[in-house]
Formats: sequence, C-alpha cells, structure tokens
Amino acid sequence: MKIRSFKNSGFILLFFFKTVCSLSQTIDTLVDVGGYKLHFHIVKGKEMPILFEAGGGEDATTWKKILLPIANKTGATLIAYDRTGFGQSTFDTDKHGILNGIKGLETGLQKLGFNGNIMLVAHSQGGLYATLYASRHVDKVKAAVLIDITTACFYEKNRLAATQQSIDKKNNDSLKRVRPGIYYQGADFSNNINFVRSISFPATIPVTDFVSEHTPFSNVKDSADWKRCHQEFVAIATNRRGIIAYKCGHFIFNDNPPLVINAIVRMYAEVNR
Repeated sequence: MKIRSFKNSGFILLFFFKTVCSLSQTIDTLVDVGGYKLHFHIVKGKEMPILFEAGGGEDATTWKKILLPIANKTGATLIAYDRTGFGQSTFDTDKHGILNGIKGLETGLQKLGFNGNIMLVAHSQGGLYATLYASRHVDKVKAAVLIDITTACFYEKNRLAATQQSIDKKNNDSLKRVRPGIYYQGADFSNNINFVRSISFPATIPVTDFVSEHTPFSNVKDSADWKRCHQEFVAIATNRRGIIAYKCGHFIFNDNPPLVINAIVRMYAEVNR
C-alpha cells in the first residue's frame, strides 16, 4: 500500500469514527454470572452478533480501533468483554481457569439474550477460549477469525514446562492480592493449554487464521514453530483460510487495521447471507 493511499484512508477513517460515534448505540454493562460480574461492551446492531475474545492480559478496550468500522460494514451486534479479573470485571478465586471462564461467559451471554448463532474473533490467548467455546457450541458458531492465536501445538511438553517455570517465578502473593486476574492467568497457563489440547477447533466451522510475520518471539525456532503450528491448523480443513500478516507484529489489528477489518467483514458476509 502506498503511503499516500494510507494517509488518505486514515483521513476517511477519522471522519467515519466521528460520524459513527454519534449514531451507534453502545452499551456497557456488568452481568452477574454467579459469584462475580463480567463487564460487556456491546455495539448494538441488527444482524448476527460477533463475539470478540481478547488476548492474555487484555480486555475489551483492545478492540477499540476496529469495532466501529466493523459495525458499520456488517450491521452486526458486536460483543467485547473483560474476562474475570481484567478491565471492569470482578474476580472469584474459586472460579478461575479456562472452563470456568467459558461457563461464566455462557451465563453472561444467555442473560443478555444472545442465545443464537454467533461469529467469533479471537487474539492470542483468546484463541484458547474461542476453541473451547466453539467446541461447546458447534451448531451456533458459524465462523471465526483468529488473529495470531496461541495454539496447544506450539506449547509442546518442554516449551510449556519452561514457560510455566518462568511464569511461576514472577507470580507472588503480592501479585495475587493486587492483580488476581494476572496471577491466575499465569498459574493456570499449563492447565489451560492442556485442557484445550484435549479438544479441537471444530473442522465444520469456517476459519480465517492470521499469523504475524514478526511473531511474539525473538528465538528463531520459537518463531518458526509458531508459524508452523498455524500452517498445520489451516491445513486440517478446506474451509480454513490462512493469511500471513506481513510487516505486522502480534497485534495485527493495530499494525494493519484494514487487513483485519476486511477479513472479518468478508467472513461475516460469507456466513450471514
């Protein structure tokens, strides 16, 4: 893309944001899901909703660059939320781990009235949650766009053990007390990976899978394995489309918003006819 074109499109997007902000109805609400509350940020639309799963340590605000353009192009209801212990959501120390996280999400969506068909968008560790959610709702999840997601494939036995050891060195009682979301995200990391390893993303659900050119890892082997696992994931089914995001780091939707927006819009159009 030429620099001039990029500047022009940026001007258009800026004007667009100002227009949509005055027209789009957004809702921020806390929903009691049993022992704690999840914060949901919803952009109201009239078509099938899209659920956004943030990466590890992130919350609903991570999607702020792309939500309104997607809402404008699709007419979809967009649902972003803060996982327990992050953003505005509260925390229950008895209900941590990925399975409890998904059960809380399911309760929240049900209370909000989102019980029908849905599309998923996930980034990084959010891909673990999207995989579990899709496996539990195969009939309702119509498509997914996965953005440089964490895969169980990448975290083979030795790498997972080394990663968990590194996390455990940083986890302490002070962190547990002040930032329980971060603490338990780390403490549960291996269990979450192994839980997702025991299931699989349903092959019947069409997927667009992004992998970054500049992966989250400086080590050459780590970077190569990250990309290989994404390639293997895409190769499992003919309804999976792989995209390498050139000149992008882990946060592809920040480095090249139009690339991700267009992929989401395209996938949504394909499954919401």
